[in-house]
Amino acid sequence: MKKVLPAMIFLLVASTVIGLGINAVKPDGIPLIGDYREVQYGADSAIVPPSAEESDPPFITLKEAYGLYNDPETVFLDARDPEDYRAGYITGAINLPFDWFDDYWPDVEPRLNKDAVIVVYCSGAECELSLYEGRYLAEEGYKNIRIFFGGWTEWAEQGFPTVVPDDNM
Repeated sequence: MKKVLPAMIFLLVASTVIGLGINAVKPDGIPLIGDYREVQYGADSAIVPPSAEESDPPFITLKEAYGLYNDPETVFLDARDPEDYRAGYITGAINLPFDWFDDYWPDVEPRLNKDAVIVVYCSGAECELSLYEGRYLAEEGYKNIRIFFGGWTEWAEQGFPTVVPDDNM
């Protein structure tokens, strides 16, 4: 037992240090100190992250997102990683993962019109990839960016149109 305890302590400390290090270098890492308010999905007001800035594209509610979804001119962009997208996404959404933006952009750019309404989403209130991607697209001259910060979580919880692996089989 005397040899096991120091080994357990070492593993605990080492794994904590490694985990904190990885979290620190990830662009979507979890803040250790933050505004962890409870998010109310399905609310009448848009979910806005604490890191939002006045110059950001507008944030929209679930109701607004669904209204735009029903407009055939609106493009939905999923900013999540490809694995998350393949696990389920809003029907018709194009995957433009923020972390691999440069790799996906050549295939996605021809499908976008700078004047069209573009709704960007990711996993939900715990994910800021939609915010980062929305900012970037606005900087690149896309005029009608909307950020649906409730994202995949809020959309799927309401039973709105989605594609999930079982639907593909």
